[in-house]
Amino acid sequence: MTDHATRKESAPMPSRRLASILAAAVVPVLASCASARPHADAEAGRPAVEGRVAELLRRYAEDDADGVLRLVDPAGFIAYGSDLSEVVRTPAELRRLMADDFALWRSATFGAVRDLDVRVDGALATAYFHVPFSAGGRPPVVVRFSTTWRKSEGRWLLTQIANTVPTVGSSARELIGR
Repeated sequence: MTDHATRKESAPMPSRRLASILAAAVVPVLASCASARPHADAEAGRPAVEGRVAELLRRYAEDDADGVLRLVDPAGFIAYGSDLSEVVRTPAELRRLMADDFALWRSATFGAVRDLDVRVDGALATAYFHVPFSAGGRPPVVVRFSTTWRKSEGRWLLTQIANTVPTVGSSARELIGR
């Protein structure tokens, strides 16, 4: 009787066996659903973020400060310009930056966006890209932009932006080869 009782206790009960089988079958399915959903959301959000990038560049080139501000996250944003002193955190600072830019240049144009890399994860997205930029009718230079967008009430709002003018011929590989 002791042997039989011991065997009964050590043998898995039908409900434990069923739970193990279900766990082995369901966990991978749930994991694949969890990993597939953000990918689907990311792909769905990509065109909207790309559209916001295009609108931002268009409104800036049109010297439309109000239009640019409608794209900016009212909960907080920061913009880093190409000069160290250009750190913008408020609508008034953004208006001033644009006014100064257009007082100096009088006009601005952007060419086609290149090397666009958009990443979307939930309510945050980044868009990094290069774009030819011409100010005041001068020859264009390529500008590298890094942007972060936050989704709020169904709209992507700019929360961070930085731009630089990348160098040509100054990579470590090129400098070592000289």
